[in-house]
Amino acid sequence: MALVLGVGVGLFVLIFFWVLGILGCVSLSRATGGLKNAVFGIGFLLILLTITMLFYPRKTKEEELAGSSGKKVEVDYMIIPRTVLFSFICVFAVVAFVFVLIFHWMEPIYSPALTTRKTYSF
Repeated sequence: MALVLGVGVGLFVLIFFWVLGILGCVSLSRATGGLKNAVFGIGFLLILLTITMLFYPRKTKEEELAGSSGKKVEVDYMIIPRTVLFSFICVFAVVAFVFVLIFHWMEPIYSPALTTRKTYSF
């Protein structure tokens, strides 16, 4: 079984995208107008991603129990749904990065207005 930082690949992917989603929510919390409601959309997409990954396991329970009792050719029947899910996640991450770039890092800093006018006579 492949491990990333001591945890399975699926759990690592979930943790990675939850961290990205939470960072996106934090950066959009300062936005104004209707974009402030995008935080709810990000939360919904993260929950949908988690549920989807729970219902698409890599192996069935029978395959896990059977182990390597016989020599079989392994075929990944879930490659199409997993590829669609991965492309959806990549698009979501790119959109979240663009929103962070536009609304957080590139936020304009305006100079304070001058309140008094001094006239100097020499």
